[in-house]
Amino acid sequence: MRKKPDKIVLDNIRKLFILAKKESKKRPKFAQRYVSLTRKMAKRSNISLKKYRRKFCHKCNIYFVPGKNCQVRLSKNKISIKCLECGHYARYIYKK
Repeated sequence: MRKKPDKIVLDNIRKLFILAKKESKKRPKFAQRYVSLTRKMAKRSNISLKKYRRKFCHKCNIYFVPGKNCQVRLSKNKISIKCLECGHYARYIYKK
């Protein structure tokens, strides 16, 4: 059973994602580093990143900026996101 997440860790994760969003346009390597730090922190504390799942590539940790470093496609009941850095596909189901 999962314990309650530490408020300090949750706050740091939120702050790092805000920094990653700001830096993603000018300095994508900084944003990539922030995302990787966030993933390490969440893994160490056993915290789920469900809220941020679609905002970064799970293979290369790049923060997504649609049209710049990722392609977003909608088909029948799926959202397909392709990372243009590493070529990784992520598919998510959505309901109408």
